[in-house]
Amino acid sequence: MGKRYKNLFEQIVNIDNLRIAYMKAVRGGNRFTAGHLKFKENLEANLYLLQKTMIEERYTHGEYHSFLVYEPKERLIRSLPFRDRVVQHSINNILEPIFEKVFYSFNFACRKNKGTHKGVKMTQSKIRYLSKNGLVYYLKMDFSKYFHSIDRSILFREIENKISDKKVLNLLKLFGDDKGVGIPIGNLLSQLFANVYGHIFDRFIKTKLRAKHYFRYMDDTVILSNDVNELKKFQRALALFSRLYMKLKFSKWYINNIHKPLNFLGYRITADYKLIRKDSVVRAKRKIKKYKKTNDIEKLKMFLASWGGHLKSADSFNLVQFINKEVALCKMKIQLVR
Repeated sequence: MGKRYKNLFEQIVNIDNLRIAYMKAVRGGNRFTAGHLKFKENLEANLYLLQKTMIEERYTHGEYHSFLVYEPKERLIRSLPFRDRVVQHSINNILEPIFEKVFYSFNFACRKNKGTHKGVKMTQSKIRYLSKNGLVYYLKMDFSKYFHSIDRSILFREIENKISDKKVLNLLKLFGDDKGVGIPIGNLLSQLFANVYGHIFDRFIKTKLRAKHYFRYMDDTVILSNDVNELKKFQRALALFSRLYMKLKFSKWYINNIHKPLNFLGYRITADYKLIRKDSVVRAKRKIKKYKKTNDIEKLKMFLASWGGHLKSADSFNLVQFINKEVALCKMKIQLVR
């Protein structure tokens, strides 16, 4: 992975970096939590105390708060106290730009100027380009229990290809040591870890298989081609590579031609249109119904705003009309409450 970085610890524990990390932790939705309000009471003192414990290598994180979410599928989320989120942001501020330099452009997960909408747009654009040469096929692959299956010894070998600072490595191991399997969903650093791990897969595809039209968002991957036999060869090689070198297996994979829309990043994509997946629409309507029933106007307002952005990347006239109607009703309710 090229150049290795040292002397990063001083940048992480720099008080200005910790102040930036604090602001990012607040923007991450923690503004009104008890942990943040307590930390904020003596902000500068708490930041300097946090800096001191990190410099003296006495820092340990608090207990995880665990809870289940059920959409789109059941997942165990593990969340750390506010103080520990500040530490994770301070680490991420320094390490993320280093790994960004080696990540490929077709990795759209949890990165600046990437995301699902850009991934969908780029995928459809490539489908249209390949359609000029004939029928387009896709190889769709999903890793089984990706976060829970990451081998931490393999992960840290990959991290150590870029980071040689022992103090930084010791700090990282507090959030996922270099032994065992799995990283917690819900940690900021887990997103970075998952992207670093996925880069192993990306690198094999681009440098060994030399697949030209490949896209990934965490465990959700797709390769496009006009040659169905090429995709079959790719699938066999990737199944073997991921099992032997990453200790991962696919929960499902399939090869289809684009006459059957590609399910990717929450959309059904063809050369001519992209629609939001039916199960996503069902969940959205269920959520709207729930918020209306409980008269939770604020949550309804936030949800409709986020879905408005989601719809901009889709060709869904009827769904747009439905959401616009709900937005109008929501605004009327807000005015009545005021």
